[in-house]
Amino acid sequence: MIKRLSIALCLSLLAFSCSKDESTPDKPTTPVDPKPPVVVPPIGNDKDIPDPKSFVIPEEYSDYYKDIDWSKTGMELKRELATLITKTHKSISYTPGIWEAIRYTDEDPENKDNVLLIYGWPDKDSKNSTIQQRSINKNLSYDTDANRHKRWEREHVFAKSLAKTKDQLALDANPRHGYIGTSIPEIAGTDAHNLRSINGSWNSTRSNKKFADGKGNSGSVGSYNWYPGDEWKGDVARMMLYMHIRYEVNKDPKYDRYTNASKVGVPINSRAPLTDSMIDLFLKWNAEDPVSEIERRRNEYHGNPQNPEFRYSQGNRNPFIDNPSLANVIWRMPMYMAENKWKK
Repeated sequence: MIKRLSIALCLSLLAFSCSKDESTPDKPTTPVDPKPPVVVPPIGNDKDIPDPKSFVIPEEYSDYYKDIDWSKTGMELKRELATLITKTHKSISYTPGIWEAIRYTDEDPENKDNVLLIYGWPDKDSKNSTIQQRSINKNLSYDTDANRHKRWEREHVFAKSLAKTKDQLALDANPRHGYIGTSIPEIAGTDAHNLRSINGSWNSTRSNKKFADGKGNSGSVGSYNWYPGDEWKGDVARMMLYMHIRYEVNKDPKYDRYTNASKVGVPINSRAPLTDSMIDLFLKWNAEDPVSEIERRRNEYHGNPQNPEFRYSQGNRNPFIDNPSLANVIWRMPMYMAENKWKK
């Protein structure tokens, strides 16, 4: 009897051990941290960032900056510059204003009959392609969609739809002749500092892709992003820095932070120690690609509304073209140290 009970007990224990749910995972032997550690990239030496009190501003436009308090840095200086470029901004029409302004501002330094096309490739690479060409006759502006591949048009470098959110409309560029809008989307949509000449088909290819880092000539990065090209990345960066501060605070509070850099670009390191939605991508490009002659020419035109030859001048300047190192004075990150053009 005892033997039978012992056998039954052993069988019972064996059955219990086999009935364990093998789909139930074993508990980990070591704890898992649900939040990975914050990895802060090296940011360089802050001593390399210029002291704005030491700036020597060129006489030809020093008067424009006369009310700036150069003892300020960081977000305080950003607000001062934003106030300046906002109060000196006089909106112009999309048609004919932007067309006519671009014919002067984007003039090819090597051929005065042409305009340079943003994202264009060097001649040796474009191989006579009309789409990737970097220069075209000023008179060959947009006429019909059928001819876009061999005509130039106006590119919103901060793509219009990227500004749109649940509460904010996209940039608005009304083509009606002589029309000057007064809403924030209309003012931003015709802001000359965000508009460049471009081949029509290449404009369509870029579409509303966000900017991302790359190398070489312009083109898509994956399916959703865009690299402007080695020649143009600095131009793009300084335009996006301008848009970031110009429309951060607006007369209509609904549109505050309207054209923040994080809406239009992909960070290189999302954990970079930056504030107010700035991204490291534009600081990197600003440092790597110095100011070009065409950028200087654009600031000369739009910053001199009193010049009767500059009929469609917008009245304000892009401070980051005048001195790229202002980006470092505001957002730091000396690992991407831009040129200080106001150095003693």
